[in-house]
Amino acid sequence: MRTKRRSLLTNSLLLHGPKTLHWAEEILPPLGDRDVLVETIAGAISIGSELPRYKGEAREAGGLRFPMMTGYESYARITALGSEVNEKLLGETVVAFYGHRSHMILPAERLIFAPSRIPPPTALLLILSCDVAKAIRKLQIQPEERVLITGAGAIGLLAVWLLKRYGIQTVHVLEPEAKRREKALELGASLAVFPEEAESWPAEYPVAIECSSRDSAFQLLQERAAPQGRIAVLSDGNLEPFTLSPHFHSKELRIIASSDGWDYQQHALWFWKAVEEDSRLADTLFELTIMASDLPKTFAALAKGEISPIKVLVNYKNL
Repeated sequence: MRTKRRSLLTNSLLLHGPKTLHWAEEILPPLGDRDVLVETIAGAISIGSELPRYKGEAREAGGLRFPMMTGYESYARITALGSEVNEKLLGETVVAFYGHRSHMILPAERLIFAPSRIPPPTALLLILSCDVAKAIRKLQIQPEERVLITGAGAIGLLAVWLLKRYGIQTVHVLEPEAKRREKALELGASLAVFPEEAESWPAEYPVAIECSSRDSAFQLLQERAAPQGRIAVLSDGNLEPFTLSPHFHSKELRIIASSDGWDYQQHALWFWKAVEEDSRLADTLFELTIMASDLPKTFAALAKGEISPIKVLVNYKNL
């Protein structure tokens, strides 16, 4: 439907300080002529980036400023249109970046449409998969090159899945948790072992990807990297600062940083087809489903270590 130029409301989850989350009713600006109003159907907790912020431990260039909006992975349905938006868009589903909110206004020209045949949990993985794909594209990996990954959380597992979809033949993963090692193998890793097992391996990896946020893992990657090797840092570094070892200089290694996606709309065209051909991804990564109203207590449980899922799916029904 079309909507008049009036104020619109949304429920937003705001972080007011370390470990202090509250839902707040906020006023959205009037719907512009080229805007759409969306209602959230599902969201996700990106634990690697959101939990350090919640705990007040995130290492960010601009620092933490409270109150701050939380989250960035949203799946929603278009419920109202600006006067210049095609009526055919009403009811379409989209993936967006506005976080833990019940409603949001988005510019129509920047929408990322999600086909109705793609389930919400799978569609939500478009965002992180595009972020990982950007790093992989920057590495310019050849199919025969061996790749070593540290960390089999959401980012590490997505890296495994994407590398195999891109035709990389050999992908090895270092991960301390047995269950996550199993998941890496399920998604196509050639080998997944406890990190200490790799300490005596030869330095023969031309490509390595850091996904653990741990400096010890970063050190091990530099040791196992081949001369002139490339290392992509996909972890945010929110947990620990990374240091360059003597191997960085003696082997003339190249460190590649990567943030955000390369092109979400273009990646989506590839991703929707890829997940239709291999639907295991969401089932592998999402280990917990909660209602949106339970977000504050879920963050508290995550911070206390009472739960440690790879990824959390958030249902917005009845918020």
